[in-house]
Amino acid sequence: MNHSNIPPYNIWSFHNLTEHSVQQIIQQQGVPETVIEIGVFHGHFTFSMTHMIAPLRKTYRHFAIDPYNYSQELAQHDIQQAEQVFQENLAMCPLKDHIEFMHMTSQQGLLRLIQQGVQADFIYIDGDHRAPVVLQDLVLSWMLLKPQGVILCDDAHDWVYTTPHGEKPLQYSPRLAIDAFVHCNWHQLHHVKLTNSCQTAFVKLA
Repeated sequence: MNHSNIPPYNIWSFHNLTEHSVQQIIQQQGVPETVIEIGVFHGHFTFSMTHMIAPLRKTYRHFAIDPYNYSQELAQHDIQQAEQVFQENLAMCPLKDHIEFMHMTSQQGLLRLIQQGVQADFIYIDGDHRAPVVLQDLVLSWMLLKPQGVILCDDAHDWVYTTPHGEKPLQYSPRLAIDAFVHCNWHQLHHVKLTNSCQTAFVKLA
């Protein structure tokens, strides 16, 4: 990773696909007050979401969860640089009081938020892509999600990890977990038809 190619904090924005999904969800479901993010990396989603919403909602809270300790597709050096970029930008963020960074695994972070009684309007899942972990994230996130709240999952369709030997194990595909969760909870959710084919979103019914 070339650290010099990472944009400075004040010009960061959503990645294109995520920006369109977020805009569509907010138009349909309203502006969220509490957001949980699983998988932070550089912080594009963290800072873009906070700058978009916090000026409108003074009570806005953004919980950003990332252990920065493992990735099947990235070298440890890249992960460490990503954490450095995020921490530097968090320190510069004028709205950082709205952001709580949870330096822990998604399981640890979500369980802690459950214990604290947090209820979220919007949960973005883009962390560990192994299907068992994604399924665990979905189950715990569902417990934190308010009725009419939304879960947005990244890399939900075609993304599959390729091993150094060229293999594509099914258990390394987020779609396996997302499809299973949606099917098991079909009667409790409403699928959001997004304009892109890379992400999946659904609303928790009352």
